[in-house]
Amino acid sequence: MSKKLSFFEFWRSKKERGAILERTNQLRLLPSQQKRLLEDSAVRAALQNVQTVSLLPPVGTEVFRRFTPAALEVIQQRQEAEKKEREKRKKNKEEAQKDWLKPARDLEAGKLLPFIYGDPPPDLLNTPLEELDPFYQSQKTFIVLSKGNIIHRFNAESSCYLLSPFNPLRTVATKILIHSLFSLFILVTILTNCVFMTISDPPSWIRAAEYVFTAVYTLETIIKVLSRGFCVGKFSFLRDPWNWLDIMVISMAFLTEFVYLGKYSVLSSVPRVLKIITVTPGLKTTVGAVVQSVKRLADVCILAAFCLSILALIGQQLFMGVLKQKCIRFMLPNLTDIGATAGYHDNKTGVNHFNFSEHVNDIKYQYFLPDKLNPLLCGNTSDAQVCPEGYSCLKAGSNPDYGYSSYDSIGWSLLALFRLMTRDWEDLVLKTLQAAGKSSLAFFILLSFPACFCILSLFVAVVAMATGEQEEAAAADARQKEEELGQIVEALRRREGEEQATCGAALSEDHNHTEGTQKSCSPCWGIFVDLFLKCDCCGCWRGLKRCLYTIVMNPFFDLGIVICLVLNTVVTAMEHFPMAMEFELQLSVAQLVFTAIFTAELVLRLVAMDPYGFFQVGWNIFDSIIVALNLLYLSVENFSSYFLLMRVFRLARWWPSFHLMLKTIWTTVRALRNPTILLVIMVFVFSMVGMQVFQKDYKDHVQICLIAADCQLPRWHLNDFFNSFLIIVKVLCGDWIETMWNCMEVSSQTTCLVFFIMVLVIGNLLVLNLFVVLLLTSLSDSLEAPGETKNNLQTAMSRINKSWILDHFWTVLGRKNHVNPDHTVVNGQEDNRKDYLALTCVTSEVSGNHGNQISNTGPGKVPITTTEIQIESKTPENEEKRCDNVQKHPEVQQDEHDEDDKGNTPEDCCSDKCYQCCPFLNIDMSQGGGRIWSNFRKACFFIIQHKYFNIFIILIILLSSAFLAFEDVYLPHRLVLKRVVETADQLFTYLFLLEMLLKWTALGLKKYFSDAWCWLDFLILDVFLVSMTADMLGFSGLGAIQSLRTLRALGPLRAVSRFQGPRVVVQVLVRSIPALFDWLLVSLTVWLIFSILGVNLFAGKFYHCFNQKTGQRFLPEQVNNYSQCLFLMVENDTEVDWRNTRLNYDNVASGYLSLLHLVSSADWVDIIYSAWDATHVESQPVYDSNRYRILYFISFFIIGSFFTFNYFIRVIVNNLLKEKIGQKHIFMTEEQQKYSKTIKNLFSKKSSVPRPQNQCQALLFDLVTRPCFEVVMVVLICLNIVALMVETDEQSVQKNEILYWIQFVFLIIFFIEFILKIIALRRYYFSDCRNVIDFVILIVLIMSLFFADIFEYYIFSPLLLPVLRLARIGRILHLIPCATGIQKLFLAFMMSLPALVNIALLILLIMFTFSIFGMFNFAYVKKEHMINQMFNFQTFGNSMICLFMTSAGLLSPVMSIPRDCDPDMENPGSTVRGDCGSPVVGIVFLTTYICLSFLLVVHLYIAVIMATFNSKDAEALCDDELQMFYKTWSRFDPDASQFIQYSQLSDFCDTLKDPLRIPKPNTIKLIHMDLPLFPGDQIHCMDVFLSLATQVVDDSGQMDSLKTRMEEKFIANSSKVSYEPISSTLRRKQEEVAATVIQRAYRKGLLQHRDTTGTVVESVNGGGAVSGSFHPE
Repeated sequence: MSKKLSFFEFWRSKKERGAILERTNQLRLLPSQQKRLLEDSAVRAALQNVQTVSLLPPVGTEVFRRFTPAALEVIQQRQEAEKKEREKRKKNKEEAQKDWLKPARDLEAGKLLPFIYGDPPPDLLNTPLEELDPFYQSQKTFIVLSKGNIIHRFNAESSCYLLSPFNPLRTVATKILIHSLFSLFILVTILTNCVFMTISDPPSWIRAAEYVFTAVYTLETIIKVLSRGFCVGKFSFLRDPWNWLDIMVISMAFLTEFVYLGKYSVLSSVPRVLKIITVTPGLKTTVGAVVQSVKRLADVCILAAFCLSILALIGQQLFMGVLKQKCIRFMLPNLTDIGATAGYHDNKTGVNHFNFSEHVNDIKYQYFLPDKLNPLLCGNTSDAQVCPEGYSCLKAGSNPDYGYSSYDSIGWSLLALFRLMTRDWEDLVLKTLQAAGKSSLAFFILLSFPACFCILSLFVAVVAMATGEQEEAAAADARQKEEELGQIVEALRRREGEEQATCGAALSEDHNHTEGTQKSCSPCWGIFVDLFLKCDCCGCWRGLKRCLYTIVMNPFFDLGIVICLVLNTVVTAMEHFPMAMEFELQLSVAQLVFTAIFTAELVLRLVAMDPYGFFQVGWNIFDSIIVALNLLYLSVENFSSYFLLMRVFRLARWWPSFHLMLKTIWTTVRALRNPTILLVIMVFVFSMVGMQVFQKDYKDHVQICLIAADCQLPRWHLNDFFNSFLIIVKVLCGDWIETMWNCMEVSSQTTCLVFFIMVLVIGNLLVLNLFVVLLLTSLSDSLEAPGETKNNLQTAMSRINKSWILDHFWTVLGRKNHVNPDHTVVNGQEDNRKDYLALTCVTSEVSGNHGNQISNTGPGKVPITTTEIQIESKTPENEEKRCDNVQKHPEVQQDEHDEDDKGNTPEDCCSDKCYQCCPFLNIDMSQGGGRIWSNFRKACFFIIQHKYFNIFIILIILLSSAFLAFEDVYLPHRLVLKRVVETADQLFTYLFLLEMLLKWTALGLKKYFSDAWCWLDFLILDVFLVSMTADMLGFSGLGAIQSLRTLRALGPLRAVSRFQGPRVVVQVLVRSIPALFDWLLVSLTVWLIFSILGVNLFAGKFYHCFNQKTGQRFLPEQVNNYSQCLFLMVENDTEVDWRNTRLNYDNVASGYLSLLHLVSSADWVDIIYSAWDATHVESQPVYDSNRYRILYFISFFIIGSFFTFNYFIRVIVNNLLKEKIGQKHIFMTEEQQKYSKTIKNLFSKKSSVPRPQNQCQALLFDLVTRPCFEVVMVVLICLNIVALMVETDEQSVQKNEILYWIQFVFLIIFFIEFILKIIALRRYYFSDCRNVIDFVILIVLIMSLFFADIFEYYIFSPLLLPVLRLARIGRILHLIPCATGIQKLFLAFMMSLPALVNIALLILLIMFTFSIFGMFNFAYVKKEHMINQMFNFQTFGNSMICLFMTSAGLLSPVMSIPRDCDPDMENPGSTVRGDCGSPVVGIVFLTTYICLSFLLVVHLYIAVIMATFNSKDAEALCDDELQMFYKTWSRFDPDASQFIQYSQLSDFCDTLKDPLRIPKPNTIKLIHMDLPLFPGDQIHCMDVFLSLATQVVDDSGQMDSLKTRMEEKFIANSSKVSYEPISSTLRRKQEEVAATVIQRAYRKGLLQHRDTTGTVVESVNGGGAVSGSFHPE
């Protein structure tokens, strides 16, 4: 078990993981090494502890052996022997506890053969072989290796009790099954079948094709059954769940032949599509990873269901029935003559015929806005929608959207809250605000959106954690394989050293031979290259090549090409509509010039580098393709001009960030193809299911008339496959609810609801999984930024920066001093004294503590790299820790002695240069007036440093910002309030001026203007001063002054510097500006490509002839083009207009604006509708003329939104990773960090209440403290909530009375609970916050029961009383044990709460500032589109609502000039003229607000993810983990001696449960834990637990607490104290290794001694002098 990585540790190790995975895929042994490993028993003995080597067969046996009948008999004998062994082990309980063999993960079916086995002989491929896995060697199985060394495992039992493994038919079936062509044939069949499924109206021959498909699937199943068997055996057909798809396909195919299933016939199509997963390599693993992520999401799903249910119940209680309120028109009769009104009273019969219910429910009397299907909603509160004159707001009819949008029951309310969580919330919130009033926005801001954000952020965090754990597990396996390979190679080298005399350097020779073989090329290819690809014909040609090579390799050549590319992009972006012929001709000529330039560049590079060298560079190939396409564009008529845009991609050659962006896209297609294919399969399945299930309903003319007034198919329908596909894409983009309403109206409500919810949940889960995998996956260097090596463009720019001309140019300007090159180092040291001081500190410590190491390193070897030293020197904590111990110079000590005096002494007012220019400013501060001035500055310095001064300034800032909110359009009509606001504005300006003068005096001008926050205060104060002065002089009506007055909205930003939390966030964002600017340039470049494409596709095609009388455009049959519309305009110039859509692609700027709406606004579908209807320039649009143009928008969503957002997150995290150095929490202050630790400790500790001495109280205490009592009370609370949920709108009187008495009974029960607890717990009752909440709610409910009228009229609405009861539901969370995932997620969110508050405060401050700015600039914009009497910028509250509803399209009118606006219209009481607004200001306003808010919201999600990751690293171990540890220990220590044998430690750690468990193999990890060993090789319980806890808990305080709790458990037994440790596990391992080395050396020396002695004896015997007289001992 390794310690859980934090988020930044995991992110930092991403590149390392990718490199390890890449190296693991290339692990190989040389043939000589492979042979020695298989045949040398000494090597195998040295590697007996290596897991991979243990899988090899014994020495002397073949690795790959054919599976024969003899081998089957051996397996049967092994099974019998193991059966007897099991019986013996059952008798011995100790032996029974030992683990049996487990299957080797590297030898699982479907995986590649491990490298240690080498490549099998070709004749053994596709042949049954004996098992390689020791686990299966005693079971009746065999393996088959297919092409690519893929393992396939089969049962050795007879297939279907008929075919033995050696049967020829089964052998043929097995070979067919594992052959790659068979899988390819099945895949092609499935894809062909999928193509036939997309046909909406299939022809008659499709039925015959279905028979062919069914026959193929049946044949596949028969082959699988013949080769694997049907159900007997672990690897039989039915034992694989993926084969159940075949059963479903075949059974449904035959069932549909005899039984008509109707809509349910789609069940036969879905399994066929899912079969793609079974035949595509790697998809099964991807599905398994997604399933594991879903399992991890179980806790979040429970939490989401809980939160949504509570929020739905609150929404039901607050807004039940409000969406039925409509504007009703009454035609009341004359009261003096009732009979005169027809239809109201019959004089003959005297019967009143007026039916009030029928009247209000008749849509003829309901008010409708133009082009709206639902009547106008209204409310009877002051802040709700007001009905037009002649209409009254009454509750009548059904709810909007066919009656589906409502809070009238818990089901519809739950669906409404689910809409909020899925981002399709704009329309629902707008309708709720219209009916319930603007005050209802508090429900969404304070409850709904925070809860939905919490759920979504936890969803993202858990998916990221699951992906991270999978990545880390894969990297751990790769590290283990790499370590094992290293051990194998090391053992082989040692063995080679032992046999050096005989073997020599065989391995190295073999290795060199192998490399030479791989690098050798065919002689024919060399001849071809020399003749055709290398041109060295003569000396002149070679000289020309050298000259051209020097030119094209020059950095300034690349700089010129980049400049041409940028200019070409600018020229391409200059196309617009309408465009003059001369300008169009100039653009064409410019394109020809650029084409000639790039062609000449290609020719020069080709000649200079030779074709052979030219095409070795990938970018050269790419440039060649682009030039070829450009030349083809010039030579072929009607050839697409879109290929000219491909020149923009050439910038990626010199732009590293753009290159990284393109690599990200390519990597997703290449390396992440499996998650992408899985997402495509999901989209196809749901598209096909939607078409087959709902196609008949959308063809029913009667049903279509329910959702369309003209009884024509709507734009979004499920009538064919392509439109069904478009709906799925729309749902994945977050816009789904309106389409589901239409489906529910034409088809079954339940079927549509289930279908769309499944698409939404599964689709977004797969999209999120793909996004997170792309973000966190380990792909080596493919997704990392390019290295530090400079390209030619960067080299050219650096040469320009260092050029002689620029140096002297800045010298003349006086901005740069001439520097002597000989003194560069000295000046550099003087300019960077602080950095060098930190470096000296680090060096001093290193030299003091590791002097021996440094002295022995030798030349070229440095123990600490320069980069590491620089990083450490930038860390404040490292500077404090390291510099404090450095021996300082006496002068430095003297300076520190006077540090306190200098801290209270103001610095010089001006800079040194200022004193040199103006010597009279430099006065003596020790006497005379200088002394008085010095004392005055000290007094000012004391004032500004006082805490009450800062509090006063903060109060003034808040009051000033509050008074700005009163400057709305109604202020000129409120004279008293206007006078108060003007006086307060002047007062605050004077106070801020006084503050600035005090700071100038105290701090000095030099220090004041060296602080960015002071500059912000200074500039804002200047705006206020100029504005106030202009008002006094009477120039407030000037346009420049009015524009300047709007900048007063920046005043609230001064509060950022005074609040530490938001200030920390701002500092982090400011430091990330360079990285974000680079990302912004890349994103703008990508968007530029799509904008230019949009201009080429849609420029001038969105114009249409509009009928102002009907509010709709003319049909193409009425007006076909601009000429006909112009003719109608001449006839009737007031009712006909040729107009353009608000969002269009007439130029690149408009294209950018349209793209921004696509990703940020809810009205993005309007742009798609215009593109669908567009035909030709100056032609009337035709309804749905070309729906395939949506592919352009889908491409933009994928590339311009998905990938750019992923790259944006990557940039943010990389920047935060830099901020992480030296601090634990990025978005928190020190006080907030303490709060986070306090929250963590509160969740890990449990308060205890003493048991009372009184017997009766003790009995009650035992009752209320039992877990079952809490469970009963929570069940009662849930029943109370259920009673609230059954309420509906317009329920009967009897139901109301029953529910009232049910609530009364629950109230009595809760009162009895309170009495029991207050008696049993006494004063400790109020020590628990849950009890306090219960007490307050109980008191309020009791008072409301007796004083209902007083509460209703004077305190709050009785509708809030049921909401108060919901607060008790929080007690459910306290029943959850601390080991479960929900409370851990909740704890992670609570720990991130301070950071979230800081970011949320900054978001609120930005909204406040932009609301003031919007109120100053757009208050008088003409009301049209979404700007109306209720949603506008006339007041501060309305402005806040508009900003909050930005995505609803409320701000689109301010981004363009409203039609028929009057720029000279007078606004009473205001100096502002006109109602047109400023589109430029509106675009800048909206873009800036969206970018800032989007940036901060992203940081909100990242903060939660970081806290969730870090909570796994710092989570506290609670009593459940301790109890689990004790129970497991007791199994290994039945005598309770607190000791176990060291040999049992591996089994013990593997038996534990997470988070303490260390799974096998764990030998190396346990050795590194360095546990103390006691006599008898025993280890103690406390040592083991504390060592395991250290792997989980990374906090010394928590470790001390755990140690104390452990000692309390063993306080009665002092067995550990009675023994002293004699060794440790690490020392024991070192001793064993040392002993092994000594024994091996001794044996080697003994063998050499014997060989030498034997040689001497032989030589003596050969000489005949001595015979047999020497006997070595």
